[in-house]
Amino acid sequence: MVKKLKFKFLSSSLILIVALTIFASNGLMVKAQVGTPKLVVSSVYWGVNPAAPLTASPGDKGVTLSVVVINAGDDFARDVKGTLMLQHPFIYEYRSNSENYSLNSITKAAGDIAAGRSFTFQYTLNIAQNASEGIYKLSFKLAYRSARMLSETTDTFYIDVPIWKGELHIQSVVTNPPKVYPGDTQIALTVFIVNSGLGSVNNLKVFLELTYPFKQSSTGSNEAFIGTIKPTQVAQTRFLIDVDEKAKPGTYSINLYAFEGSNKYSIGLISFTIAEKANFIIIEAKPTSFQAGDLGVTFKITLKNNGSVKAESVRVKLLAGNYFSGTLTDFLGTINPGESKTAFFLVDVDGKTPPNSYTVDLRIEWIQDEGYNLNDTLPITINVTWRYSIIIIAAILAVIALAIFLFILKRKGIHLKKPI
Repeated sequence: MVKKLKFKFLSSSLILIVALTIFASNGLMVKAQVGTPKLVVSSVYWGVNPAAPLTASPGDKGVTLSVVVINAGDDFARDVKGTLMLQHPFIYEYRSNSENYSLNSITKAAGDIAAGRSFTFQYTLNIAQNASEGIYKLSFKLAYRSARMLSETTDTFYIDVPIWKGELHIQSVVTNPPKVYPGDTQIALTVFIVNSGLGSVNNLKVFLELTYPFKQSSTGSNEAFIGTIKPTQVAQTRFLIDVDEKAKPGTYSINLYAFEGSNKYSIGLISFTIAEKANFIIIEAKPTSFQAGDLGVTFKITLKNNGSVKAESVRVKLLAGNYFSGTLTDFLGTINPGESKTAFFLVDVDGKTPPNSYTVDLRIEWIQDEGYNLNDTLPITINVTWRYSIIIIAAILAVIALAIFLFILKRKGIHLKKPI
């Protein structure tokens, strides 16, 4: 009987110990389950894809700044809100009732963030055109609650936000035609511009500063609007320019400027070469005097190539106006540097040509540098007089007309009174 009671006591004690152990274990588990959230900023980048982040540059509009927050604690962070404090050059604008407004801070809600999970806050910003390149520190505030703390907790972080500028360089230049000569017009100058910087260039306008012997072919043909050039991107723009007829052959430098808003700076110098062309001068022109009514008069013009390059397939034309006709073209072939050749024309002069001095043009056309068609125009002054025979005949006719007139008067008995 004593043994039986002893066994029951031991059994009851053992059950009590086990129950107390289980209760204590459950108490510890309950206590362990009441944790603390801990929010931290894990990364900041421009754009919406962390695998392909973007860059932000002065003048950007509507760029997205992403701030990734992770819960490194062991409990839910509830009612999480992230507030980004703004400063120059970052701008947040919105439109309401046809009015534009801006704010100094932006608050976004994330809801609840479980332990070990993350959330990405995204803010759409504008960047001032006059922003400097560099890394800016912006204040970022996280407000949240936990299961144990009913009051709101606020943590402040300072995040690094980079702004990068573009860096423009002239990559290459192409002219059409490839060779340019004095007097050429409507030359297409194509410039390839590369952005080798880390940021974009926005609202870009380029301007070609032209000085003698260059000028714009038309109003605005020396400027162009490009817009945006992203990093590593190449943009091309075309200008139309003229070269003065008296330009000396050689290599010239033309400055290419960029305008970003009100900011002006030089992109670089364009090397522009003007090639030499054959330089013709008139050595002799015979005769320089013609008579009205002349037919088939041989007009000789001697040309000299006063330049240092060869002219091939040289053809000359006499552009003499309405009073002159006949054979007014001649082919001279090749004229080497320093060489002279004579062109022959057969000129007819209209009999009604008034006596005067006339300037006629000698147009010279030739081929140079294996395929370039070039031309030049030289003025020639010639004189036209009446023929003596015409004057004599006119005088005789006038005398005859006067005699007939006097004879008629005499037959009619009309006498001219002598002056008193």
